[in-house]
Amino acid sequence: MKKSKLSLFLFIDAFGREIFLRHPFFLNSRVVDNKKLDTILGYSSACDPSIISGKLPCEHRMWSSFYYDPEGSPFKWTQALSILPDSIFRRGRVRHYLSRIIKKSLRFTGYFQLYGVPFKDLPLFNYAEKKRIWEPGGLLRGESIFDELARRDIPHYVHDSAVNDETKLARLTAEIETQRIDFAYCSLGRLDALMHAVGTRDEKVTERIRWYDKQLSRLISTAEEQYEEVAWYVFTDHGMHDVTAGYDLIADIEKTGLQWNSDYVAFYDSTMARFWFLKKGARETITAALSEHRKGRILSDEELKREGVLFEDGMYGELVFLMNSGIQIVPSFMGIKQIKGMHGYAPADADSAASICSNRKLPRDLTKIHQIYHLMRKELGCCD
Repeated sequence: MKKSKLSLFLFIDAFGREIFLRHPFFLNSRVVDNKKLDTILGYSSACDPSIISGKLPCEHRMWSSFYYDPEGSPFKWTQALSILPDSIFRRGRVRHYLSRIIKKSLRFTGYFQLYGVPFKDLPLFNYAEKKRIWEPGGLLRGESIFDELARRDIPHYVHDSAVNDETKLARLTAEIETQRIDFAYCSLGRLDALMHAVGTRDEKVTERIRWYDKQLSRLISTAEEQYEEVAWYVFTDHGMHDVTAGYDLIADIEKTGLQWNSDYVAFYDSTMARFWFLKKGARETITAALSEHRKGRILSDEELKREGVLFEDGMYGELVFLMNSGIQIVPSFMGIKQIKGMHGYAPADADSAASICSNRKLPRDLTKIHQIYHLMRKELGCCD
């Protein structure tokens, strides 16, 4: 016998609106409706908590991964690692291996990577995603859809971020075949990683999307065999930009003559630089250096507030500088090499836009990624 209903929320990382439109074959015969969605300024560290909570980063308090907090930093002991020579320290495999060791030693359950943060500077920062956000109590503030599922004891599937897309889909398929679940949230990350490496227009991108098309079609067919009603939604958190140039923003700041960790501290993401000021006059000096910059712009408090990322306490930075679309900060605390694709630029840029498609008519007022949370609650029979 078929079970009554299954709600599938299938997340393809970086499958933005522009990418979706370039691949009209994707679930073409199954899609009833599709929409562009506005993303959130920042990275997945901001977007994902917003999608599962319905709140903006200023509300759930998760924006970028690292923030200035020398007193509360869990990384103080890692300063001893700064004796490692750069030839070792900069190797991706070494950093990945050390990330696993540090994550285990600190008992973090959330996503954690050192990226290219210098070991000598790591003790200045704290880390936001210490807990796994895909379970109850995972956010710094507020609840997520997983709190709702647990509270109502709804049988559900949620992906394991530590395994690949193939394994995630195989495990979800097994849950569907045995009718053990009523709800699923599955995040797939291979497309995002690929476009970081090759850009958005490489033929490998089309091949990967064809793979998703085939796999998800099969998954949906299996669900329809086991359930009377299947509601599915394929969505993402942001798009992807082709990187056209790298720029050494760190060198510009060092030319001001200000002293690191005496006058100021900064965190250099791939597309943003976030500053904290320790001495009088440092803000004015850095503001002057960046005010007429050709490669990006300082974001005003009004813009940060409009985007939902203004933190009155300066948790994630007292000044935020955003690079122009397609320009990557190289080197940065995320890495030393220019890559082919990146996200985290202005949400208004076309390549930043997210997307959603479904076998259901989508609500007219669904226009932003954090509103997907309300769509999930609606599928669960909740009345907001």
